[in-house]
Amino acid sequence: MMNWTDLLQHYGYFAIFIGTLLEGETVLILGAYAVHQHIFHFWVLILVAMVGGFIGDQFYYQIGVRYGQKILQSKPQLAQKFTQASSIIDHYPVLTILLMRFAWGLRTILPISIGIKAYPLWKYMLINLLACFIWAFVIVSVGLQISHWLHVFWASVLSYHHDIYIVLAVVACIVLARIIYALFIHHKHSP
Repeated sequence: MMNWTDLLQHYGYFAIFIGTLLEGETVLILGAYAVHQHIFHFWVLILVAMVGGFIGDQFYYQIGVRYGQKILQSKPQLAQKFTQASSIIDHYPVLTILLMRFAWGLRTILPISIGIKAYPLWKYMLINLLACFIWAFVIVSVGLQISHWLHVFWASVLSYHHDIYIVLAVVACIVLARIIYALFIHHKHSP
């Protein structure tokens, strides 16, 4: 079974595109690591992530427009989430669209809800394009910082790797001795 790292190695930007059609943060953080390693280019990664996120959001919006009412009628738990999302959309439509890519757990229901509410398509597309750019830029930038600090951390730790192995071995022995002791006491007091 392939994981996202294997997919990035084999399929490059195409894997980023597919990953950002869905949720996207994990694959985008891995993409940022690839930028840090000079495998990917920063702005190309942003563009691919932006397009993938945008197409995914448009797909969910169209589901809301075309099938939203049927879905709400057949799934009462989604109807409740729609009612919650509707309140947010009614009060802050532009802000909702700008921030929905950061709303983990609501990422699919928000564009579907916006489609159900028949928010104007062209307005949605323009705001969502900007939202996808902001999302991609922020996630890749954060991923680059994480990659940088992990490299700094590992570079400082690796110079002490022999000492770390000794400490880990001692801690493992203590934990193992504690487990054996607890099992012995438990077995001794068992009827």
